[in-house]
Amino acid sequence: MSKKIDYHKIKDLDFEEAMDQLNEIIQGLESGEVKLSESVDKFELGSELAKHCKKLLDDAETRINAIKIDGVGNIISEQKIDNSDESDI
Repeated sequence: MSKKIDYHKIKDLDFEEAMDQLNEIIQGLESGEVKLSESVDKFELGSELAKHCKKLLDDAETRINAIKIDGVGNIISEQKIDNSDESDI
């Protein structure tokens, strides 16, 4: 992996950045050239990145589902989204 990620900074990554890091980890693990202890560390980091990506996708789906569109394509309402239940990674 070319760049270290601070576990506390994962929540600051956008979806594309997190996926890029996750793909780097997957490639490193699949190469078979990583020591066991490093593999475990990468696996744990990958799990956190995957969890973050899922949360971002779920949030996007919630926002999309909150938009109501009339028959001609005009937005007629957007429900307020409650983000008070956000948990830190």
